[in-house]
Amino acid sequence: MVQPMRPPLAASGGRFFVLTIVISTLFAALPARAQGPPAPESAALVDTIAQAPNDTAGGVPQRDVFDVLGRILGKAPPSEVVTHTKRGLSLSLLPSVGYNPAYGAFVGASIAIGGWLGDPKTTSLSAGSLSGSYAFSGQVSFQFKSDFYTSNNGWALKGDWRYLDTSQPTFGLGPVNPAATEYPMNFVLYRFYQSGYKRLGASPVYAGLGMLIDRYDEIHDIRAEAGEVTPYSVYMGGTPSRTQSVGLSANVLVDTRENSINATRGYYWNASLRSFLPDLGSDFARQSLWSDFRTYAVLPKKGQNVLAVWSYLWFTFGKAPYLDLPAIGWDTYGRSGRGYVQGHIRGQNQAYLEFEYRAQLRADGLLGAVGFINMTSTSTADNTFDKPDFGFGGGLRIKFTKRTRTNLALDAARGQDDQTRFFLALQEAF
Repeated sequence: MVQPMRPPLAASGGRFFVLTIVISTLFAALPARAQGPPAPESAALVDTIAQAPNDTAGGVPQRDVFDVLGRILGKAPPSEVVTHTKRGLSLSLLPSVGYNPAYGAFVGASIAIGGWLGDPKTTSLSAGSLSGSYAFSGQVSFQFKSDFYTSNNGWALKGDWRYLDTSQPTFGLGPVNPAATEYPMNFVLYRFYQSGYKRLGASPVYAGLGMLIDRYDEIHDIRAEAGEVTPYSVYMGGTPSRTQSVGLSANVLVDTRENSINATRGYYWNASLRSFLPDLGSDFARQSLWSDFRTYAVLPKKGQNVLAVWSYLWFTFGKAPYLDLPAIGWDTYGRSGRGYVQGHIRGQNQAYLEFEYRAQLRADGLLGAVGFINMTSTSTADNTFDKPDFGFGGGLRIKFTKRTRTNLALDAARGQDDQTRFFLALQEAF
């Protein structure tokens, strides 16, 4: 049975949602700001984390899946299969098996990168991954993601490099419409995003520049090629098989988290003003604004459970290619909008807010659980925000590597299209 179209909310409702994000971001940041930068306490915590395999929390030795396997096998293997170590970074070759609603089940391999590029007492944890995968739906992916901090946090280096030979449905612009049908598209994406940030004095504030390249090749709008009118053909005024965006960015970063992989305190803010220019090779001249804020607090204060809050604003000024428009699930690690297929919600501008409560189920940290709710508000060509789309769900956490507090995450989530989707990943959503 075809479900009726939801009536649109007045523009004032959308603006109220965006205002809610801004206010909640400010209030959520207040306790974290009161703590100040991660000086002796946070540094001591980082130092404790580094003491694998005998690290403790609340006086209880922590365990991960390798400790469990060691007990079963009658021996204690290391927490990581280390193939190379350089300046504190360990490279671990791991099999990659997962599932994502956008492309189904996949297999592959990844090199997980974790550790410190300087003294753990004065240097934040660096993390990254180099991965390749093949989905049983026939899609191929090679990706490199990096969040590195040099010695004494002098520089922060962030990268997002991708090659995707993929297919993905789109649903048009604007909020979720349960009556809308899928518009399948095939494309090859070449992405190169790289930014460098210089720390300002002894503060947790960084400033820097970046370069961004997105090239979509071999774009096939399946239904348009069959003679139908589609959101892609309407927006682009045709069905181009290639689009390209090349730009420069000016960036600000503030990071007081004690652990960039699985934080329990502190806050993070990364803002980027991006300019895409025809002189650099872009098809269209435009600007965009990306603002990513996250905050973490132990709740209750003397416990081990954590309340995490994530909000981002993604605005576009000028005409962007259809596939470059703000879309759910197209953040760096593809973790926004659990409950929806990647790219389901797309528009000219997007505001996002998520709350997640992370609970420890065992004192040794081996098992945990989470519950979350997210809200997305999207504007279309008239630049008015519609009513937010909600997603919610819960998940199980299994400690995979206690040295860096990396969890294996299995989540189940539902969106407003009333479908339950499962997500498997080797990292927290944010």
